[in-house]
Amino acid sequence: MPRDKIKITFVGMEPSESLKEYVTEKIDKKKKLLKEATLIEVFFKENIHRRGVKEDFRVDINVTLPNSPIRVEQSGEDMYANIDLAMDTLDRRLKRYYDRRGNWEGIKPWKVLEAEAALQALTEEVEGELDDYSDYVPKIAVIKSVKDIGPMVEAEAIERMELLGYDQFLFLNKTTGKMSMIYRRRNGGYGLVEPEKA
Repeated sequence: MPRDKIKITFVGMEPSESLKEYVTEKIDKKKKLLKEATLIEVFFKENIHRRGVKEDFRVDINVTLPNSPIRVEQSGEDMYANIDLAMDTLDRRLKRYYDRRGNWEGIKPWKVLEAEAALQALTEEVEGELDDYSDYVPKIAVIKSVKDIGPMVEAEAIERMELLGYDQFLFLNKTTGKMSMIYRRRNGGYGLVEPEKA
């Protein structure tokens, strides 16, 4: 992996040559898995509002690959330990990416198991009274723009979501032609939300 494809940025903290060198060495050790990467962005962040808290430091790693980006973030009190943990997660996600090579290239079809209980869970009634939120004004904390929302099947959306480290993912469903959202359920498995059929 050529070092000119690695972009390192410090946010809210002084640049450190030792951190740059440490993360670059870790990336070099994974050059076999990163051979198709066109860009690797590493962000070192310090949150000064959390001093004394276990999540003072954070490292974000974004890897641009031909079929799907991979994103990893790790927080903690020691930046070197954060880098080690983030690289372990990156290693697992890169292996998952390459395990699905046949799917990404269209050789094998994407498959996903349907959850029979999904319809039943959606139709269960909520018990109890609703709270009064008449004075409540919701605030949007973060706005994210979606780069590639092209048509894909549910299984491909799950893979993208997992590679990006998200809990949900918005996509255009190739099967139905509708905007859909796949999400990770707390008790395991995945859920799919899409507009009601007309």
